[in-house]
Amino acid sequence: MEFKGPQRKDLPKIYRASLYNRLERSIGWFLFFVGILILLIYGGFKIVNCIVKDLSITLLLKVGILGIIGGLVIILVSLIKEQLFVHKRERYKDIEN
Repeated sequence: MEFKGPQRKDLPKIYRASLYNRLERSIGWFLFFVGILILLIYGGFKIVNCIVKDLSITLLLKVGILGIIGGLVIILVSLIKEQLFVHKRERYKDIEN
């Protein structure tokens, strides 16, 4: 008679069963994204500040660059909102194949 341990495919499920492990992972991702968000916001303000204060760039080019940056920000926020909306309302997220 031989004891069979958990299969390799079951290990991620077993690991996630622990509250400590899930909390640890969630806190890590949260801190990671907060750090990235801070750097992106700071970098964005620096770029906009440099573009606005640079006298060698024409007004049309400044408006174009700022329009591109603003559009990217709006698209990014929209995509994040959509993913959060879909994830909250996904009916079959706990069902496995």
